[in-house]
Amino acid sequence: MAATQTSGPIPTEILDGAREEYPREKLYVLTAIGLAILTGIEVCTYLFPKFQAWYWQGTDGVTFVLLLLMAVKFFTVAYVFMHLKFDKRVLTVIFYSGLSLAVVVYVAVLTILNVWYPGHPHP
Repeated sequence: MAATQTSGPIPTEILDGAREEYPREKLYVLTAIGLAILTGIEVCTYLFPKFQAWYWQGTDGVTFVLLLLMAVKFFTVAYVFMHLKFDKRVLTVIFYSGLSLAVVVYVAVLTILNVWYPGHPHP
């Protein structure tokens, strides 16, 4: 492969059908810093379990906070580091279709185990 330029975005001509030019290091560094901050918040949920921000109206909100942070981090990594933001739209649709199917199957199995057999321990 021919050498490319060293500064600025990579041209779309060499990116196999990308719809936008890939960014250089700045976007990746900023994304990594944001993910590190979110990871720090996740660690704080473990280090400070009695912190008032984790509770809403007397309920345990730690699980909700962790699930929300997990979803934000997942979509950030998928969108930026997996280049879904820059690739062809069809590839993004295929990725999210597979993800949606996996979530539906997972929720269906959990529903069957908890609704149809309540009170039974499952391995």
